[in-house]
Parts: sequence; structure tokens; C-alpha cells
Amino acid sequence: MSTVFPKHRLTLLAMATVLAVFGCAAHASAAKACSYPDATQVFAPSKDKGWYQLAPEGGLEGGATGWTFAGGATLVADPEARNHDGVQEETAVSLPYGASATSPPVCVDDTTPNFRVMLRNLGDQHAKLRVTVSYEVASAQAKGHATDVRAEEDWVPSRSVKLKTQQDEERVARITFTAVDPDGQYLVDDLYVDPFARY
Repeated sequence: MSTVFPKHRLTLLAMATVLAVFGCAAHASAAKACSYPDATQVFAPSKDKGWYQLAPEGGLEGGATGWTFAGGATLVADPEARNHDGVQEETAVSLPYGASATSPPVCVDDTTPNFRVMLRNLGDQHAKLRVTVSYEVASAQAKGHATDVRAEEDWVPSRSVKLKTQQDEERVARITFTAVDPDGQYLVDDLYVDPFARY
């Protein structure tokens, strides 16, 4: 029996093989993607219609499990209402001058471009809080970055802070909040990730 295939059949077979390979690669990529299925429009009261979900232990409701405190950072009770539609609870991190609090690992990729956190500053309204994002990834390109945010006496969401990702590369981020101004008295609560690449 002849095993010679017509050229058009060989072409179709080659195309099917290529598509199958790409399909498997896409499936593997999707399987590794970060998953935040319970996102809601928690910052709608602040006119942000984006969808956000609490990062792991982002609300501190489990006693700050996985967080790292240094320099005098402590958990405190603060019953003042947070200005968002998420879960309202009283626990916050107090950051005196020089103190820092680092979040548990947060999964990030190109579908998670930003995060926001609730802030309250009982000190000078011009005092800054430093936010540093570090990444755990095999690539040497994953350098951390820092930015400063401000808040006043009432609880407010921070401005949106970008996360650095590259071509759907999944990585682990840890977010550190550091009181860098002696005139500030910051409280931090409710770390939310934006799980939609809308920008």
C-alpha cells in the first residue's frame, strides 16, 4: 500500500500540528495566570469604576498572617469607616516614623497592572509614605521600584500604583509600606489588586 500523501494533505497536517502546539502553549500560559475571580468595584465611592480584589490577607483580618513588620509597625484597632464598598473592619497597621510593613506574596502578571491600598494619616498632611514593590522571578530584568503616596486624616484609597510585568510573565510581588517622614502618622489597611489589564 502506498504511503505517499498528497501535498495538500501534508500541508493541512503541518498546520494542524502547529496549531496544536500553540494551543498547548496558550493553555499552559493560561494555567499559570494569576486568578482573582471575586473582583468588585470597591472604589466606586471614589469614582474609580475599576474592578479590584483583596490581595492575600490584604484586609489583615487573619491577624496579618504572612505580613512582615519592622521598626515598630503594629496592628491597631481603628473603627473609622474606610471609604470603599469592600468589607469594613477595624484592623489596620500603624506605621510610626521608620517603621515598615511588607505584604505576603502577591501573584502578578500582565492581567494585574495596578494596586491600591487604604491610607489614613494622623500627622502632617504633606508627610509621605513610601511604597516599594519587589519581585521574585527568575529573570534578572525584574527590578523593584518605589513611589511615594500621601493621605490626610480621613481614610482614602491611595492613587493607583502600577505593577511591572513583562509579556504575561507570572511573578510574585511583595509590597512594602515605609514611613519615611517623621511628621507622618500613617495607618494602612485593605490592599487591593486590580486584576484586569484595562490600560
